[in-house]
Amino acid sequence: MRPNRKMALPVIAMTFDVVDVVWSAMGDDEFYSPSDLANRLGHTTDAVTRVLEFLAKYGFAERVTRREMIFRKLANTVGPGDALRVLQMLLEDVEVDETTRVANVSKTSKRFKSS
Repeated sequence: MRPNRKMALPVIAMTFDVVDVVWSAMGDDEFYSPSDLANRLGHTTDAVTRVLEFLAKYGFAERVTRREMIFRKLANTVGPGDALRVLQMLLEDVEVDETTRVANVSKTSKRFKSS
């Protein structure tokens, strides 16, 4: 018996640049297959498929059929680039708040030390 070996799937890097290019190439409420976008953008079909699945998973686009890989960009949706910038700003604000809180706690604990 042979050991149960899993086949390694190729890793396809999904950079934000590719996400942004695919998102920008899509028009509101128009239908796209991964191969249509890949041919138009000069990226591999696998890379575009992965981006489209990401966009669908997080509510930027939707897969409109189960049989075929057909997607459409959702109208009136904030773009992934804008969403990323908002998240980065929120994280920066949280980091500043955490730093301030830690500084204030350390000052408070010095005041209440029993000597």
